[in-house]
Amino acid sequence: MILTCEIEKGNPKDSGLFQGALDKVTSDYGITPKSVVTDGGYGSLENQKHAIEKKITNRVFNKIFGTLKNICENERVEKKLKKWRSGIEGVISNLKRNIAKCVWKGLEHYRQKIYWSVIAYNFRVLTGAVLTGFK
Repeated sequence: MILTCEIEKGNPKDSGLFQGALDKVTSDYGITPKSVVTDGGYGSLENQKHAIEKKITNRVFNKIFGTLKNICENERVEKKLKKWRSGIEGVISNLKRNIAKCVWKGLEHYRQKIYWSVIAYNFRVLTGAVLTGFK
């Protein structure tokens, strides 16, 4: 399921979006995630520091550089998180195919299209979970 979605004006740098997204998920759901895994563009020392301040145990940035390191309880957890992140690519691809068909004009209409696409995707995930008995 997609837990949060924000549509930014323009094309901001990914590393500048991490802290706000993490704070939004934390405030919306009232809990801080134990693990965070992101695409390489979100990797930065500032973002790692923010995750440490939030007391996130497992922090995986797919592309690490310099002194930035992935921190996990163990290698098995790190490998599992990296595989989970790879699986998310299908979700992103699915949404992009739906959004590419957007003929609605203007930023507000585009945002509406994205949000409705996320809602539809989440309904599909929940329906699949109900039909399989949440296995």
